[in-house]
Amino acid sequence: MSYPPYYNYGPQQMYAQHGPMTGPSGYMPGPIYAPAATPYAPAATPYQAPVPFIPPTAMLETPPGQAQLLQPKSRLKHSHRAATTPLPLKSALKKPTAGAVPASAPVAPSAEPALTRRRTSSKVKPDKYAAVPPPHQMAEQSDKGESYHMFVTFKGDSELLLENTLDHARKEIEEEIFAVWPHGLESSQSRGSNWKIRFKNAPWNMSGPDVVVAWELIAALFTLFAKRGFVFMASTRCTTTQPRLIFQATSPDKYSSFFLAYMSRSGRRATLIHPPAHIGAAFGQRLRAGSQHPIEIAQEKDMLIAEITAGTAVKPSYFLMQILKVMVDMGFELNATVPMARGGPLGMGSRRELLVFKGVVPVRQ
Repeated sequence: MSYPPYYNYGPQQMYAQHGPMTGPSGYMPGPIYAPAATPYAPAATPYQAPVPFIPPTAMLETPPGQAQLLQPKSRLKHSHRAATTPLPLKSALKKPTAGAVPASAPVAPSAEPALTRRRTSSKVKPDKYAAVPPPHQMAEQSDKGESYHMFVTFKGDSELLLENTLDHARKEIEEEIFAVWPHGLESSQSRGSNWKIRFKNAPWNMSGPDVVVAWELIAALFTLFAKRGFVFMASTRCTTTQPRLIFQATSPDKYSSFFLAYMSRSGRRATLIHPPAHIGAAFGQRLRAGSQHPIEIAQEKDMLIAEITAGTAVKPSYFLMQILKVMVDMGFELNATVPMARGGPLGMGSRRELLVFKGVVPVRQ
């Protein structure tokens, strides 16, 4: 049972029993105290009981869908409506004299009705700068299973690791890219979003009768990524023998073409692997015209070879710069580099690096 706080009670009076009344033990019973005849009522306290800072019902949660009753404020002087409602005039408070016709008293303002507010679910406001989509749109995008970065790593002479891949992407790569390799796959393992493929007969050793097919496989992989909107951005783990190529999702590119090239170990000879027709026809002539040193041009099947004449003192870095300049003038630029496995029968030779060129083949008029 709770008692109202801060209540003052008046002086107590002692009532004595009249007559020789004794208790069962023969002793006079003690005086009986009773409250005064007119105790102070709670409303007549000198000051009003303080209102608790946190109401008892503030910690109770109203179930959703039910109305929550808002208690009206106890002090009207703090109420906005009480402050704005005019008080009645003094003449209206006077009692009418005998025989006078009472005037119509002004209508007293009715008590404020209990205010109710329905609890609603909170909503996240979208960013006014519209830099990030709302959470529900982000959830829809995540449900679609979109991947924004894919990682590709060429491991050893026969393995390929693809990270952050999806099921439909794996199926398309297997049907359109891996089918190019005539010897097939030795194993294919998927763990989560990682996909590890092992080819037969070591396609990355840069030797053998099927090396041209291996080069076509790499170029086809870059071409398919571009068509699906993934472009090469950068390489990580460059301090290791197996760098990771990072492809980022952008808009699909259906017009770009890719071809490969590589430099000799000495850096004095460049080999272009199956270049576009307009490059194969004019590359040698343009390279000779822009160089002050003699350059030999040869063509073997689908490969175009440009080599500095023996005995010419030309730095390999300067020769590479001339090759890149001619490529840019013809609409192709260096897009990525792919390290291959070590050459030689025992894998003890030097590592060779493939240059991936990207550009748009001009349409013949």
